[in-house]
Amino acid sequence: MTYSNPIIPGFSPDPSICRIGDSFFLVTSSFHLFPGLPIYTSKDLISWTHIGNAITRRSQVSLERATTFLDPWDGTTLVATGGLYAPTIRHHKGITYIICTNVIHGPSNLPGDERNEQFIIHTSDIRSGQWSDPIVFDIPGIDPSLLFDNDHVYVQLCKVGPQFQIYNMEIDIETGRVIREPTLIFEGWKRGFTEGPHVYMKDGWYYLLVAEGGTFQDHMLSIARSRNIWGPYESYERNPLYTASGTDRYIQNTGHGDFFQDQTGKWWAVLLGVRKNQGRSIMGRETFLTAVEWPEDEWPTVKPPDSDQRPSVCPALLDEASLAPWVHLRDAVLERYRIEGPKITLQADTVDLTSPDQSVTFVGQRQRALQGSAAVSLSTLDSPTLRAGLCLYKDEHRFVAIEYDSGLQRVQFKALNGARSIEQTEIYNITLQGLISFRIDYDEFSVKFSFRADEGDWQCTSVFDTADLTDNDFTGPIIGVFAIGDGMAEFNGFQIDAM
Repeated sequence: MTYSNPIIPGFSPDPSICRIGDSFFLVTSSFHLFPGLPIYTSKDLISWTHIGNAITRRSQVSLERATTFLDPWDGTTLVATGGLYAPTIRHHKGITYIICTNVIHGPSNLPGDERNEQFIIHTSDIRSGQWSDPIVFDIPGIDPSLLFDNDHVYVQLCKVGPQFQIYNMEIDIETGRVIREPTLIFEGWKRGFTEGPHVYMKDGWYYLLVAEGGTFQDHMLSIARSRNIWGPYESYERNPLYTASGTDRYIQNTGHGDFFQDQTGKWWAVLLGVRKNQGRSIMGRETFLTAVEWPEDEWPTVKPPDSDQRPSVCPALLDEASLAPWVHLRDAVLERYRIEGPKITLQADTVDLTSPDQSVTFVGQRQRALQGSAAVSLSTLDSPTLRAGLCLYKDEHRFVAIEYDSGLQRVQFKALNGARSIEQTEIYNITLQGLISFRIDYDEFSVKFSFRADEGDWQCTSVFDTADLTDNDFTGPIIGVFAIGDGMAEFNGFQIDAM
């Protein structure tokens, strides 16, 4: 099989996968984005289609408190965004389930002020895009997983705190009622940030796959097994099962994986990783595929995932649903947006890009190509108190944007990374007769913003180094348009990842 890694490029961490008939369905974390929990499908593990999202109604889950903490961590800054963490997807008796954590940050916006809410949603037709309202259960932890074992349904999750440990509990899948309380089953092989549990039944064993070491440079997969779902679990003597730590591999920070079998019975793993080049990993955590050898009654072996290092390579991700790729921030006010083919009309609001919890008027798409360009033209500004433009956004602390201010009649370029105390602003006074166009050119090493008034020449702002947007973070780049202030902004010709 010839597949191209990453199989889901761009902002696509914490992958989970299941097979339904002859098709594979994969879900990833989405944190502060709405709609949330994107669903991808493939029949051959080579070509993938984004068919929609599992969280499509604001009534399902609130993302208002999907704010971002800047937390001192290991001599650097941990950029920790709340929202939808580490979903697991499973199919059982004609029903597809997703179990997930909503990380709800507290009003102080300070590390430690947060709570975690687990929920389960389901659908009888995964291609319909119609998912149920959540069944919520107030069990603290993150990274929940589901195991269907005859008439029993078990949930494994990580309880965080001074120690990260794996607990197992039994639930009623229809009501969320806890049948047997969470019980500690595994502290981890290295006993450090043990999370991302999944249990598989094979050859009379319960195999427990976990991530350890944190989701950055020391990330790894380890495994343990038991004859009983409740333990005790024996760690594999050759752990870690896989890690890129200490290697010079292009794909780094690998971990948080999920095993599955294809139509022939062959085992595979999907896992997160970053493409790292000279300290830069601008795309954030992406989804990779790799082969697994798993002989009967033996421990599995995970092959190191490979990637074509040419930055122009981007697997084709088809969009089956016309609105599948568009995303907003947190609890979007959908009445502000009208998307009609190449035309995007935004009703501005006073909420700024730096707001930690409110939803700025912003709509965009995940950056999928490592090298490419994005562009748009702004043709209508019907208010003197309106700012509108094009932005590469990661969170409220980190973005690079270019905008036109209709009141001051100027173009403003702004680059911000609060995790690195970076703030850069440039002002360009212009006389605008008609439309103004914005453009971003990007590769592994830089992002370059340009603008032109009417049909004039392109004018380039400062080139921003992608190292200044590479952090210990959870999210990835979203490129989109925004409107701040009062009035309507009309954009035309939006494109992203053009070569």
